[in-house]
Amino acid sequence: MADKNPFPRKNKSEGNLFDKIVKENAENIFRPLVEKHLRERIIHFQGVKEKMQTTIEREMDFFYEVETDQGNRFVLHLEFQAENDVEMLYRGAEYHGMALRRKQMSMKHIVIYLGEKPPTMPTALPKDQQYQGFELIDIHQLDTEELLSSQVPEVVLLAILSNYPKKQVEEVLRLTISQLRTVCKNQNKLSKHLQQLMVLARLRKLEELTIKIVETMPITFDITKDVFYQQGIMAERARGEKEKEKLALKVEKAEKEKERLLLKAEKEKQRLKIQTARVMLLDKMKVEAVAKYLDLTLEEVFQLQKSLKAGDQ
Repeated sequence: MADKNPFPRKNKSEGNLFDKIVKENAENIFRPLVEKHLRERIIHFQGVKEKMQTTIEREMDFFYEVETDQGNRFVLHLEFQAENDVEMLYRGAEYHGMALRRKQMSMKHIVIYLGEKPPTMPTALPKDQQYQGFELIDIHQLDTEELLSSQVPEVVLLAILSNYPKKQVEEVLRLTISQLRTVCKNQNKLSKHLQQLMVLARLRKLEELTIKIVETMPITFDITKDVFYQQGIMAERARGEKEKEKLALKVEKAEKEKERLLLKAEKEKQRLKIQTARVMLLDKMKVEAVAKYLDLTLEEVFQLQKSLKAGDQ
């Protein structure tokens, strides 16, 4: 039978009020209790007011960045429980993972039990449920010869990712393909594993060399059906279209620049004509002769003569 809540809540608003009171007073009321439990005096106590979002959302109401008089810094998670909650342990583990990823600091979790009956909730995860890091398999450290001698196609494939000198990459690829031919029972299975080889080759930027080797070996394999090969073709086409667009823009820009220079040259030519016509008119040459000599219209020369006379006045 579940323990009775020592703080009975008649309705949701009353429960929210209780939560609010706890939140507002938690630091002042419970800080001495926490210090006694930790056997350290807290000299810095700052609430972490942020939300952590993963597949769920948790608001960090009782998370604090703490520094003690012994120089220890950590994130302190306080949880207040008025009832025995068998899920508290797993909820704490969930909080731990989310807060650890966000803060990347040492963490301590303390549940303050406010109920009347003795608490029976578990406080520690079984050893086989505790996260203690992960074991690492470095593919690059695997023995190439051992992989190539395997009778399992999936193991043979890993040779391309294993530990061998770069200068031997073509030899390793050829041996990998040859061994796949040996261990694969039929053409369909061989094609399947060659497709997988293309995927792994891409991790080492060896897809072009792999394609070249496959095409030169006596293997019935349609490389054009490989997804990366198709992507390469599409990418090449896209690059071609992009280059065409760039070239078209360059041509258009060159044409505009040519027009600009021609216009500038024409304006300069006209300016020189007008300047020469002004000199000729000042030397009392007839308007008709000036127009004919400089290929100007009579109207242009008359206008220039008029402006010279106006200037003299």
